[in-house]
Amino acid sequence: MKTLKRTLAVLLALVLVSGSFVCFAETNEKQYHNYEKVLLLGDSEASGFTDYGDEFSEFNRVDDSYAAYIADFFGAEFYPMACPGFRTIELRTLLDDNYIVDDPYLFTQVPRTPEAELRAKAPAVRQAIADTDMIIIGIGGNDWGAYLGWTLADVELENQLPEEFKTQLREYLKTASFEDDIIGEIVALADYLNAVDDIAAVLPEAATYAFSTLHENWKWLVEYFYENNPDVTVVAIGMFPTYYQTEEGAPDVVAEPDAVTAAVTDAIISYGNKHMIDNQEKYGYVYVDTAGTVVEISHPTVAGHRFIADRILEELPDARFDLTDVTLKNSEYKAVEYMYVNGLMNGTADKTFNGNSAMTKADFSALMSNMGKTYIPSDSSKAVTLMEVKLAAFVTAEEKTINDLFALLKYFAQIFFTNDAFAPATRTQVATEFYSYVK
Repeated sequence: MKTLKRTLAVLLALVLVSGSFVCFAETNEKQYHNYEKVLLLGDSEASGFTDYGDEFSEFNRVDDSYAAYIADFFGAEFYPMACPGFRTIELRTLLDDNYIVDDPYLFTQVPRTPEAELRAKAPAVRQAIADTDMIIIGIGGNDWGAYLGWTLADVELENQLPEEFKTQLREYLKTASFEDDIIGEIVALADYLNAVDDIAAVLPEAATYAFSTLHENWKWLVEYFYENNPDVTVVAIGMFPTYYQTEEGAPDVVAEPDAVTAAVTDAIISYGNKHMIDNQEKYGYVYVDTAGTVVEISHPTVAGHRFIADRILEELPDARFDLTDVTLKNSEYKAVEYMYVNGLMNGTADKTFNGNSAMTKADFSALMSNMGKTYIPSDSSKAVTLMEVKLAAFVTAEEKTINDLFALLKYFAQIFFTNDAFAPATRTQVATEFYSYVK
């Protein structure tokens, strides 16, 4: 107990003087691989379709769209092959001769191009996938969000929904979380109010179909990309909530979302992006979180597209990262990449990171020195403990974090009341811990 009290006193002293610490910021500008050809696949948001304009974006370049920004940034040849109304179903139909789907909306939600003309583009799409250096794909919203809307709209055309159903449904959605069985509750409500039996019959089946086809087709598409172009960089654009909206003619005026709407929407979008997030390590593609995108009604403004383009550039791998044992398929990739390219942690002579090996106190001293801090190891041959790593990462964080008393107490509790606090830390754990604070 005395040892613990003494240790706590030392740690508190460290934190009290840590206000003079300055958060490390990288000084080296990111370097990119050479992308000479950029292919865009996806739906209306990817294509650059606008709510307040009349932009023809079907398989067409739209200036000020995020993919056009990326192609121009690299001076790359650009292949715009995204199309409003597309789902993974339409895209897979163009690529897979064996894919036969009985879907009432197949190719019917594309505004201006007939199905025959769309199907005729299949050879060009396949060739572009095989030849390109980067595939940017933004797709999925129509698979579930738009599809459920189309389905319920058809039901509404055939039936008159009672106002009582609509009112109680709105009230329910204000308090529902996505962990609740929302679809089941809607069906039960519809049944209780005798509000169109067809809703109870259609909604669960439609939702199951929407998500199952999205998840199945997403994996198929990614595997198709890598089978036909093993060296391609695939950039998966996450779906975003559309509550940061502007008014027509006022693109710089962004309305603040209702808190309930934001909470429910965030939960739904998080679930909608789950297939992309869960599979990025398996396949090794780049996933781009686009939360915070500003839209007109449901499609990005010019500033929204610029925002997504910047997120893409942030997530693309750094060309200076040449370690062979950490790839995009590893969950620690971003942390190790950051620490390595900014000279905070080194690799081995044979260009490996050796992340599972223990971090010695001497290695840790070198890390702190690289960050402009000082750390005197008591025994350089011993491994640094996880507690020491967490503490050093914490006091290296921004001053506002340290000055939050509640966060400080919570952090000490996490350090001292876990079984692994005094266990040796691996190089991967060190990289991950510091990345979470300094980035």
